[in-house]
Amino acid sequence: MAVLTEAPVKVLHLLGSSTSTFYYDLSLMYGRTCAAFEGLDKVNFRHEFAVVGCDGRWSFPPALDEQSLQDAEKCGLGAAMAKLEAADPPVDVVMPHMFCQEGMTHYRSMCEMLGLEVLGNSGHTCTLGNDKFITKHVCKAAGVPVPDGEQLRKEIHGVDIPATARRLIKERGAPFIIKPAREDNSIGLSLVKTNSPEEVEAALTKGFQHDNHILVEQYIAGRECRVAVLELEDGEGIRLQILPKIEYLLDDIRTAAHKLATTSDGRLITSSDNPAESITAAKTQGDRICPAQFSPEIDARLNDLAIRAHGALQCKYYSLYDVRISEEGYPFMLEAALFCSFSPLSVIVALAAQSDDEQLKPHPRVFEMLLRRAAKETRQRRAMTPTPHAVGALK
Repeated sequence: MAVLTEAPVKVLHLLGSSTSTFYYDLSLMYGRTCAAFEGLDKVNFRHEFAVVGCDGRWSFPPALDEQSLQDAEKCGLGAAMAKLEAADPPVDVVMPHMFCQEGMTHYRSMCEMLGLEVLGNSGHTCTLGNDKFITKHVCKAAGVPVPDGEQLRKEIHGVDIPATARRLIKERGAPFIIKPAREDNSIGLSLVKTNSPEEVEAALTKGFQHDNHILVEQYIAGRECRVAVLELEDGEGIRLQILPKIEYLLDDIRTAAHKLATTSDGRLITSSDNPAESITAAKTQGDRICPAQFSPEIDARLNDLAIRAHGALQCKYYSLYDVRISEEGYPFMLEAALFCSFSPLSVIVALAAQSDDEQLKPHPRVFEMLLRRAAKETRQRRAMTPTPHAVGALK
């Protein structure tokens, strides 16, 4: 194993959620599978942890097992920020594993304000990507095809749901999709298959239970896939590489049940002993093809869509897109998935493993390549405003 001439890269894994137990469990599940991977380089990288609890308090446990989490001292936001600023050796890169709205936006932005590079998309980009309605408008302006749709607001359209349902039936007609604008993992998603007022009202009610803004959009019959863009250093610049694609084999749409397994009360099936259980339990044999097989024409359209969206949203390091392909062979972007935990089960890792490019595999090659790039940016910022930390970090 090669040893860096610089100090080891200090990686802070940021986990947890102050939003809900579901998002807290989801974060811990992915963070554990990332940090526990036996192949991580422990010489050139130093991995530490910060956890945000459901009560909003922070802790800095030495490990992510249940006992370490329980025993770790808790503190408020101000004390946590002071601890990060005073860290010696200083943090070089933040690896976020927070999937709630605040974790994708506010917490990333706080780290950026401390001058720390976040391995992933910025808080600004995630704010755009977190709202599916805004995402589609930003991408559409850049030439990305998206389904026709509209946004409904709870304080307007949720006041009289039967009237809203009648209007949708008259103006749109089934089938169409109803989903929360700012939720992930298909939470609150419905495919309205008939013009039954009861079915439409139920879908609207379900959507508004999870968000005050919901999206009603055209249902694209056809195939569904996921397309990933990876940024690779190329001399003095960056080139975009499209990874092998996944096609999902579906009857109609991907639901939450296709993504994560839960108990009857909605809790994730996961534990510190088997953190990957919720992911693996949701996957069934034969429900996906990777690498997907598309005609050259469709493949080129998918690549163009992803590259345009990556630029429009000002993505960095990587981005992922869920795409429907119409029966005529034209793609439509459903949403942007702007997060990756770089665990062995993460999509970027799985797709890189299918690539012909040997520099992208095996895991954790891509992860550590991006960590080095992110750490370099933090250290360059630190060098521009010398502190006692800067001298040690750049030796």
